[in-house]
Amino acid sequence: MKPAIKKSLLLTLRDKVSCSQGVQFVGSFFQNPSALMTTFFYVLPQTISKQKISEMWGEDRSSIEALPPEIVEVFSLCGNVLKDKGFLASQIRKIARKKQTGTIQDIIREGKDGLYDAIVFGKKGSNFLEDILYGNLGHEVLEKELAAPVWFCRDPDATRKNVLICLDGSPLGERVADHVGYILHGETHHSVTLLHIDKGQGVNQEKAFHDAIVVLKSYGLTDERIHTSTVKALRVTNTLLESAEQGKFAAIAIGSVGRTASMGICQRIVGAKCKNIFNEIEKTALWIVP
Repeated sequence: MKPAIKKSLLLTLRDKVSCSQGVQFVGSFFQNPSALMTTFFYVLPQTISKQKISEMWGEDRSSIEALPPEIVEVFSLCGNVLKDKGFLASQIRKIARKKQTGTIQDIIREGKDGLYDAIVFGKKGSNFLEDILYGNLGHEVLEKELAAPVWFCRDPDATRKNVLICLDGSPLGERVADHVGYILHGETHHSVTLLHIDKGQGVNQEKAFHDAIVVLKSYGLTDERIHTSTVKALRVTNTLLESAEQGKFAAIAIGSVGRTASMGICQRIVGAKCKNIFNEIEKTALWIVP
């Protein structure tokens, strides 16, 4: 059993719509918010960045009124969403930063420097992250510095619960299980299903299941909360999404598989399967573990 865990999430904000997706997912997913610290992170647009505002803004540096009204409104709206779910004001940090090397790069850098357990993107965040997936922002810094898992929340269904972990038999499966176990520590209303999609490649699924279960149990998940499933299929994306929909899972957790230097930025950073899933997923959040 792990000692008491304090989880830290970086919630990226773009506007009122995007914040409502990522923030509402966090608010509905966690029923034990006392173990969670959240940070709202807003990269100031170029038009606002030209104004006379400090390079980094935080509540410990100045009054919130120093920010443009529209950003104050975003912070307030998103803060109220979490407070309505039982979060305390002390569990919600707010950071606004002038754009430095680019929105994506700034977010990735903050995720690394702040040692967050996950970076959470809402619907608008998913839209501009498509630039990464399709190579428009293929900067090497992303490949080198993507350290924290990323959560994509396009249109999550607040009534869903539980996490579906996709295992392919690679060592990355244990890292995915470690992330999920860490996040679900103390969240006893969620269970985990370990899914192996058998493509006839001779994967030792018993070992894959065993290794992931050992990791999950180290975070206090009991046998009753851990399930396994094997599906024989050739189309990984369709099978995974169908399983998520049938089980009404709140999140799919998958490793960033398929990285090779000869592929595009998506394959090198996220993985080919993740790109396919990203294109199709809607009501279920997608957790990608690097």
